[in-house]
Amino acid sequence: MGPSGSIEPALRIPVGAFAPGFIDTGTQYAAPRMTERACARLPVGVIAAVAIATAAITSLVLVLVSARYPLPIVLGARPVPLFAGLSLAAACAVAALASDPSCRHPSYDMPLGDRYLVLAWWLAASVALALLSYAAWKAWGVVAMFASLLTLVKAVQVAGFVRPARSLRIWEPFAAIMGVFLGVVGIFAFLARPNLPPPIQAAMTAYHDSRDAQSPPTRPAPDVSSTGLTLRSSGDVDLGGLPVTLFSYDDREGSRVDIYEADIGFPGPQGSVGVEDPPGWLLESYRLSLRTGPEGSNVLVVSWSTDVVDRIARNVVLRSTS
Repeated sequence: MGPSGSIEPALRIPVGAFAPGFIDTGTQYAAPRMTERACARLPVGVIAAVAIATAAITSLVLVLVSARYPLPIVLGARPVPLFAGLSLAAACAVAALASDPSCRHPSYDMPLGDRYLVLAWWLAASVALALLSYAAWKAWGVVAMFASLLTLVKAVQVAGFVRPARSLRIWEPFAAIMGVFLGVVGIFAFLARPNLPPPIQAAMTAYHDSRDAQSPPTRPAPDVSSTGLTLRSSGDVDLGGLPVTLFSYDDREGSRVDIYEADIGFPGPQGSVGVEDPPGWLLESYRLSLRTGPEGSNVLVVSWSTDVVDRIARNVVLRSTS
């Protein structure tokens, strides 16, 4: 009761402020602000510029090295997707190193823009691994393929943090079904594709083309006079990224026989078999026979007959070692 005798309203204390489940507005947004401060890093533009520069430098270095040394052939991959995959992988690695470790794992407290950046990083990593898998013709391409699928699953998991409470639209389930179907078709098409190394594929194509050489030969022609071959043309050529010297002959029946010599061994394609006398590998495909000599001889013989390539390879290896 007040001094004048009037009854004053009772003092009201907000009970909710002391309730166990009450969260003050300032406290409610304190965690995101603290997380944002803890997620301090270089500006996004700087990280993107450094990543792009790294990708460009990586591509330039790979091209310059491959101009002097057949790096893609040694690694067992096609040049263009190999360079693209390695450059993108280098950019992703630099972007991850330039960011704060706390920003690499998505959470609901992370700003929405940062969650999109994490999603973009995982998608880029999956694309880089997919490019490496597509480029390879050796067994490591299968490892890259499964790694690409794992990173894609991780990207889907990160996407759940971007729009957690979002309802599905009518067309989205059908789009997901079509995406899964196209993904399965793409995987089967990838596994069933002809996976010949570029030098081998180029040698098979060149057998049916003209005998034009790119430059004069830098190697002497092998002595195959005892086999009845007649030299028709010779010269240095680029065989699917591998610098070689081509010697093109005709046998007694007038059929073509190509002999390639290189500084490194010719990559063995999938489907080739190991043979002896001399040791090497043999591939029979598209009515052609391809034969190599033992490790260190660096010779490839292409002809229409398995007997012919065996005989020529044996003669070339014996002459070179005598």
